[in-house]
Order: sequence, then C-alpha cells, then structure tokens
Amino acid sequence: MENFKPELKPGEIKFLKKFEQIHKEKPESSKEIGEKVALTIEKIKEELEELPEIKREQEFHHGVSISVSTNILAQAIHLALTEGVEKGLDFIRKTNNPYLIDAFHDLLIAHFIDLITKKQ
Repeated sequence: MENFKPELKPGEIKFLKKFEQIHKEKPESSKEIGEKVALTIEKIKEELEELPEIKREQEFHHGVSISVSTNILAQAIHLALTEGVEKGLDFIRKTNNPYLIDAFHDLLIAHFIDLITKKQ
C-alpha cells in the first residue's frame, strides 16, 4: 500500500515554510519538534503584534493585549470542546468584550466547519 499523505491546507503550508525558515536543521525527536513548533508560533505571534493594523485593532478593542486575548480565547475554546459550547459561551460572555465574543464565535465556526468537512 502506498504511503498516504494528507492534502495540506494553505495555512499548514504557510506554517511549514515559516518553520523551515526559522529552523534550518530537522528536529531529531518529538520533544524537539514540539519545542520548535511552539517557538515558531511565538515568532509568528510577535511579528503580528508589531503590525500597525494589529496595534490599532488592539487599542480599539478595549486595550486587551494580543497575549491576553489569545489566552482567554484558548480557555474558552478548550471549555467549548471539553465541556460543551454552552460552557465556552458562558466563559467568554463574562469578559463583556465584544471583540473576544466575536472572535470566539468565528473560531468555533471555523473549527466545526473543519470537523464536519473532515467527517464527510
């Protein structure tokens, strides 16, 4: 049987290119891969935080930093996926931040579209 390689999504291809730009040597172990993936994501986040349009967006949305926004959204998504969408919605609504509520909604939609698409 041939080796099956899943088709990569555009975002995955872009990430792999960035990963290869940052890390010239191929990782040796799963642990090293994990560390380098985390470092790559951190570098991307730092680059995004420096973009003028991101800084303007941050100021507009109640001055919540990208790091804090990311952490809050990650917690809400985790709750939604482990305990139910209702729990995630309840958590994110308590922030009273329309930006975070909208971003959470968008992330959930994208996640479930992807999930349903993969199941078909």
